Amino acid sequence: MKVNRFLNQLNEGVAQQNRFEVNIQGPRGLGLSMRGTHVINAQLPSRQFVTAQHSDYGGGPMRQFINKVDYGGGLLALTFLCDNTFTEKQQLEIWQNYIFDEVYGYQYHEDIIGSMTIRQLDTAQNIIYEVELHEVIPLGILEQTLDAGASATPQTFTCNFAFRTWSSSFENSPTGILGGLFRKASRKLNTKIRRKVEDIFFGD
Repeated sequence: MKVNRFLNQLNEGVAQQNRFEVNIQGPRGLGLSMRGTHVINAQLPSRQFVTAQHSDYGGGPMRQFINKVDYGGGLLALTFLCDNTFTEKQQLEIWQNYIFDEVYGYQYHEDIIGSMTIRQLDTAQNIIYEVELHEVIPLGILEQTLDAGASATPQTFTCNFAFRTWSSSFENSPTGILGGLFRKASRKLNTKIRRKVEDIFFGD
């Protein structure tokens, strides 16, 4: 990488861990949509290849042959800050109750899955990286702590989600000053349009 290009990228700033947003879409039959404005901790999921060793002949050097793809074990945890209505927890419990009935009869898999979008933002709140998780299920809502001795400690809860795969998209600026300026302006416009659409979709 050329030094000037590297310095220009630094001048535009570095990505920060506290600049992100999460949107969750429940099963189609449930009509549940969550804009995760109260998500205070999330992860960008991992992906790695699983290999098995093989040698073409006895005693020879080993090769690593890929035999499967591991999407971080298909698990991801989100921690939510609770408001006075417990909105996010209520919605996730509704989703879980939708999965099984009182006699523990379970819905078909394709009827209970949703999706999740996690976005890394820049300091101007523009999207620079986006991950979409597919076939998402709220696997477990963890216990919450109640403590009479705690003073003004915000209440939170964590939910573990299962998913099958994920896909991603980048919003990198192309090489060149003019191209970079055009892409940055386009990215801001696209972000504004997308947020307007989501405001309507999520009811905010």
